[in-house]
Amino acid sequence: MSDRRKKTKKRKLYLAIYLCLCLLIILLAYFQLSRMARDYNTRHLELITGLYAEKMNDSMEYLQNYAQDNVKVAQTMEDKTPAQILACMEENLDSRVFCGIGLIGEKGEIYGSKYAAADIRQEGMDKQALEAEEFFYSDPYQSSETGSMIVTTFVPVPDSSWLHTIYVSVRIENLRQFGVYDLLRGKVSVHLLKTDSENFVTCISNSSTENFEGSWNNLLLQQRYFQYNDGYSYSQWVRDMRSGKEDGRFSATIRGVESTISYRSITSMPGWYVIVELANKDISDITQQFSLLGGTFGCILVAITLIYMLSILLLEKKDKKVYMGLSATDPLTELLNRRALQNAVEEELKKKATGYFIFIDIDNFKTYNDTYGHSNGDLCLKHCARTMKKCFPEDSILGRYGGDEFVVCLKGATQEETYAYMQEFQSWLTPLTLSTGEVAELSVSAGGAAYPDQGEDFVSLCRSADAALYEVKQNGKGDFRVKD
Repeated sequence: MSDRRKKTKKRKLYLAIYLCLCLLIILLAYFQLSRMARDYNTRHLELITGLYAEKMNDSMEYLQNYAQDNVKVAQTMEDKTPAQILACMEENLDSRVFCGIGLIGEKGEIYGSKYAAADIRQEGMDKQALEAEEFFYSDPYQSSETGSMIVTTFVPVPDSSWLHTIYVSVRIENLRQFGVYDLLRGKVSVHLLKTDSENFVTCISNSSTENFEGSWNNLLLQQRYFQYNDGYSYSQWVRDMRSGKEDGRFSATIRGVESTISYRSITSMPGWYVIVELANKDISDITQQFSLLGGTFGCILVAITLIYMLSILLLEKKDKKVYMGLSATDPLTELLNRRALQNAVEEELKKKATGYFIFIDIDNFKTYNDTYGHSNGDLCLKHCARTMKKCFPEDSILGRYGGDEFVVCLKGATQEETYAYMQEFQSWLTPLTLSTGEVAELSVSAGGAAYPDQGEDFVSLCRSADAALYEVKQNGKGDFRVKD
């Protein structure tokens, strides 16, 4: 009987030790997983902010390029009246993206919507345009016609007897479209901040009770809702941005909610930042779900801990891949964008491998756009990208350099193989059946350079290939040549 009691006490002791160990594991796992979740969330937020900043830069660059294209149109219509030039531009204006276009004469007269003209004069942008020697963007301002917040770019028209500037406007609400992701819907707030005035405009609001989108606020006036953590302060934040710091992140309690703020500069709009605000409790639905499971099923915490850790790692990898994919891919052609293309080529050059770098330019693309319209122009670019994927080896680096210019990097290819690939590409490229049923003949001019002999970095390769491309264009276009 005594031995049985001793064994019972021993089993109870072992059970107590086991339960204490389980409790210790629960506590250690809770703090460790919380730290991992916070680390994951902050990296997640940085990716989001970077994506917003890059999309903003792409939108501003597109706005500028569109205005510059219209400058060329205006120069070809120098003998026409302002009304005729404006009518031509308004007819071709993509109203899904842009909300207005107009002209400013040498004497400051404005041709365009009467509301746009009144807004431009009220903001003093007509005087600024007459004094400017280069293109510039306006600060966001409220349209007197629609009440929407808009941004306008002004591009000078050189060598004109009467026309000084062309302006094109876009709604902030159109820029907000790049931020509507199911993962972030109703959780993220995105603002554009002008640091020299501390004024910001809200593009996306996470408020379910008030609509702040498209409205101006002052950052200093909002400080009554902020409580900074970790010794950070409002003055430090503003000082960092005004000193030109490219990006940053900090924690604060905003309106009683613990949040993380991440910011990044917009290179196409000096002095402007994208500010992304996300409540810590909303950063990851997955984190919340696993926290609930951990509290409910503590008895199987060891197993859940393993699943949770693996899930966090897999989700982090998956989300990072998604965001990096969005950031690295040209949305129209689904090829690498310019930044990702340069990175990929630089990585290839680091391997000290050989191959050929090809610069491709679609012949007469401006005329093609004017003849068949911009939608068919986009169709042409997508057709060119699909043909590149079909004709070049799978391990090739394919990217859109910008506009109607593309780049191919053929890894390990000889000169004979490079010419053969380009000949096949040219033959597959034409003809192209348009959405209207018309058949268009396409051709490209291309120049190639061998690496590493003719370029040990991306810039020098571009220069060498562009020199060969220039020779092709000088000799009638529609051909391919490798730099001697």
